[in-house]
Amino acid sequence: MSTIQSQSSPATLLWDHQDLIPLQKNLGEEDLVLLLTPAVVPLDQSPTNAGDPFEPLGKALARTHPWIRHVPYSKERGITGIHVAFIKRARVVIFVLTGFSTEEGLFQLELAEVAREVCEERPLVLVACCEVSEKGARAYGFPTLIQCPGYFVADLQAVAVLLTSERPTTEATPKTRNSPPPPTWPLLKWDYDRDLPETHALWEACLPSKFYLNRSTLGSRLKRDGYAMHYLVREPHKGEAIGFCATFTTFTDSSGDRLIGSIAAIIVHKDFRGQGVGRFLHDEVASKLKKIRGVGIIQLGSTFPRLLYGLPVPETDTEWFEKRGWNMKESTPGNGRRVLDWLLRFADHPVPDLASAGLTFRPCQTADYQKVVEMANKESQKRYRFGWYDQYAKTMDTCYVNDIVVGLEGENLVAAAITYFPNNGSPCGADIPWPASIGQGIGGVSCICIKDEDPDMVNRRDSVATRLLLACRQTLSERGMVGMFVDGSRSDENVLQSLGFCKWAEYKELWRKA
Repeated sequence: MSTIQSQSSPATLLWDHQDLIPLQKNLGEEDLVLLLTPAVVPLDQSPTNAGDPFEPLGKALARTHPWIRHVPYSKERGITGIHVAFIKRARVVIFVLTGFSTEEGLFQLELAEVAREVCEERPLVLVACCEVSEKGARAYGFPTLIQCPGYFVADLQAVAVLLTSERPTTEATPKTRNSPPPPTWPLLKWDYDRDLPETHALWEACLPSKFYLNRSTLGSRLKRDGYAMHYLVREPHKGEAIGFCATFTTFTDSSGDRLIGSIAAIIVHKDFRGQGVGRFLHDEVASKLKKIRGVGIIQLGSTFPRLLYGLPVPETDTEWFEKRGWNMKESTPGNGRRVLDWLLRFADHPVPDLASAGLTFRPCQTADYQKVVEMANKESQKRYRFGWYDQYAKTMDTCYVNDIVVGLEGENLVAAAITYFPNNGSPCGADIPWPASIGQGIGGVSCICIKDEDPDMVNRRDSVATRLLLACRQTLSERGMVGMFVDGSRSDENVLQSLGFCKWAEYKELWRKA
């Protein structure tokens, strides 16, 4: 539907992609309409207008449909269980906000996002009582949007008229001739045989060259039957692939019933950005992951198999994800903490001559199984190292058990790391593509576990980490490797730099409870 505004009305219908207006054509006699409005100071502060400034909107709507329930929301409490209960009872939800780009407005938009998630399949109308940038509004992807300049009584009455009046398309006047409404994007399940070539082309069109993968490598990471769900958006007329989203589910620890849902990648062709494709993919897959039994955490990025650890920095439009409700302004777990991938080329830095510090390192043996997986499990739980237990357990259960390097202080096992080699079939090698993509002679080290809080340990973490990495370097070198890749490091930066490692990629670590 085009932009609609009557000659005398201050309210404008920017778009109605769900064909919801007039409301009464979608309502039964006893259907509930929920009106959610912010607790704000009235613009008209005369004694006769001392009540809730949005009461006139509720009253005006009730003239057409009697079942209107008006429930305010506040900045202090946000969307509460009471709001959720009413949303679940409602047939239609009208969410009102008084700002869009202001600090207050951004907070109200976050609450609108929450309400939209709770709505699930219920229609939601966003009413913006403020100035709105049409381009900015489209980025949020609300399917029905009404705008008015403020929330005086006249503004709200005009909104009610717009919500309840039939508007023939012949009366519609485009506000901006060059801004047609975006199409409705169909969500298609990804098919390996049919869609891989176009997905690979889209991957290379959207990502920096260091993240390029050949088609078979990308395909092998995506084809994980049983715990992968990927989706594609095609341009409706030509049918070309314009958007892709990869998702996985992985066990977080040894519990066997706790899962992490990974939004491993969302990519949209540059010619179709700003039209709601990415927003549509993000919201659809987040909703689907939440419905999977056992998924308690959703992350941006992926654990194993690995595509991108988190949001690549600085390549990602972080503001876009902040609008989706992701907090990335803190250096805390899941809220934007910095995570790095590192690369060392052995020829660039000689092996330092260090005393043993009472530590010995050797290949893992079958007898170490229990101690190693217990340490990995504790690391997973304590430090949010999602998927590490599963990775250690899978490696220990194969012929690649000796690729795990363990560190001992006396008889006490204090450290472990998994080494892997290009195309040798090991679990880590099959899950992390980047060493092989950098060069055939680059090996990898992953899941570095150090019992640095063990009261029986004499050495500090830096001392153990340094010697563990040197032991891994020796293991890789003896197998003919000329370099070493360390993924997903959230600490040990000084140690890695002292050993000659250079930063290969930087990410923001982002996850939240489902």
